[in-house]
This record gives sequence, C-alpha cells and structure tokens, in this order.
Amino acid sequence: MQSSLIFALLLMTAPGERVLVDRIAAVVNDDVITLSEVKEAAKAFAKGNESPERQKLLHKDILEQLINERLLTQQIAEAKIEVTEDEVERAMKDILRQNKISQAQLEEAIRSRGMSMGQYLEDLKSQLIRLKLVDMKVRSRVVIPESDIKTEFESRTRGQAKEEMLTIRHVFFRWGENPGAEEKARVLARAQEARAKVEGGTAFADVAKDVSEGPTAAQGGSLGELSRKGLLPELDRALISVKPGQMTPPVETSNGVHVVLLEDRIFKDPVSYSQMRDKIYQELYQQRVEEQMKIWLDELRGTSAVAIRLK
Repeated sequence: MQSSLIFALLLMTAPGERVLVDRIAAVVNDDVITLSEVKEAAKAFAKGNESPERQKLLHKDILEQLINERLLTQQIAEAKIEVTEDEVERAMKDILRQNKISQAQLEEAIRSRGMSMGQYLEDLKSQLIRLKLVDMKVRSRVVIPESDIKTEFESRTRGQAKEEMLTIRHVFFRWGENPGAEEKARVLARAQEARAKVEGGTAFADVAKDVSEGPTAAQGGSLGELSRKGLLPELDRALISVKPGQMTPPVETSNGVHVVLLEDRIFKDPVSYSQMRDKIYQELYQQRVEEQMKIWLDELRGTSAVAIRLK
C-alpha cells in the first residue's frame, strides 16, 4: 500500500525521472492526507505573518482536525447514512423559520458569500448526514437527569442577589511554544503597542481586527455580554477597578496577553428555575455531547490505523 501511495504523489517529468510534488502528512486507515491539504485548510486561520513556530503549531492543529474529519467520513460511508431530498427541504424550512428570513433573503446571503444555491444545498446535506452519525454514535450516550439541572441552577444562583454582567472587547496575543523571558517581553510589547494605538485615537475594534490573534478578531474583539464569574481570574482582577470606556493594562494569562476594553457593567436580577431550566438543559446537553464526541473520536482513533508523517 505504501508504494502505491507514494506513486500517487509522484509526477513523471522525463523517462526514468520522478519529482515529488507533495508530501504525506498522515494516513488514516486507507486515506491519505497530504501536506498541501493541511496548508490549504490552514489558510482560513492564517494572517500571513506567522512565525515558523506559530505556523508549525497551526499546521499541527489543522492536521488533527483533518484526521478527525477523515474518521467521520469513513464512519459515514461504513454506516451507509443517507439523507433524502425531503429531509433537506425540511431542514431548509427550519433555517428560514429560525432565522426569520425569506427564501429570497437566504439566496441573496448565499450569493454574497460566493456560493451557488446548489453548493449550499450540498453543504446542508453533508451537515445533515453528519448529524445523523452523531445521533447514532454519540447522542444516545447523553442523558441529563433533572437533578443535574437543579444542581447546576443552584450552583449558578447560590448566595447571589444580582449577577454582575460585563460587556467587553479584547485584543489577544498568544504566547509561542514554551515561552521564555524574551518571548514574553516580545508579546507584552505588542500588547502595549496595541493599547497605545487606542489611546492615540484608533477605535479599539479596528485595532482588534488588525492585530488580535484571538478567535473574535473579525468581530473587533467583541466577547459580548459575559457574567463576571465566568471570566478568567486574571481578567476578573484586572477589571475590578475599570470603569466603562476604560481599558485594562496588558494582562498575562496562561495562553497569552489580553488588553480588555470594558464597554458596560450592569447587575441583573436573579431568575427563577423555570426561567433558566431549558437554557441550562441545552447547555449541559451540548457540553456533554461535545464531551462524548471527543471520547468517541478517541475510541475510534484507537481502533483505527492512523500514522502521522508530518514533522
């Protein structure tokens, strides 16, 4: 098998001469993941100025995702999961209803993303097939007893008259792998520079879009409204004395450095169990589905032939 895989990645340029045009990043059972696939998938997450170290970490994360994708695809094929046109149509109607938009508005949104309606329907069909696989392999493992919901509710509301809610944005710079003093100084300097730009009159959201390495960069660093008790301890301490409209100094955490803008601080009245019950159920359910999905993928990977070639 190995010789046939290598042969597939060779290009005949002259009699007796072969030139390697791609590398094997991983083999998942009988499927090959090439380095070019990893690089192509990484483009959506790369800013174009990553260091070789950061690029290596990004490629490693992307490869792990692609391996899981291959395993899922193989499971779908093995289970012979299919989706009918009626199911796709029902899903489409659900999308229109949940988003409160018309068919014409959806089609316009699809075109604005550079997709055709046919491509969108194919993507939707693929997602429905995947949901069926998750239902079959994962969701059946998840049970949320009422007692768990009540325990979570009590944990969230115990001894709390009002809940402090913060609306914040942040600029985030990630540490490199095994950061030493020099690396930390470099990242802190970038955070100070970003903060100085805001102090100089540039909108915080624009700075976040330009330089933040966090997943919310495209949204101007917006984290929306968050409960204070859900914040990282380092951020919570930094925000205690900050007033709306003010920024924190650079805040070091285990993953990197944050500069946080406090947009608003309000105190919400507590809600009843009946008001929170469905929300808590959905959150616990989603959390446990994700946990069981990871467990199932780990089990699947343990019984599969996965060979990583990317160094």
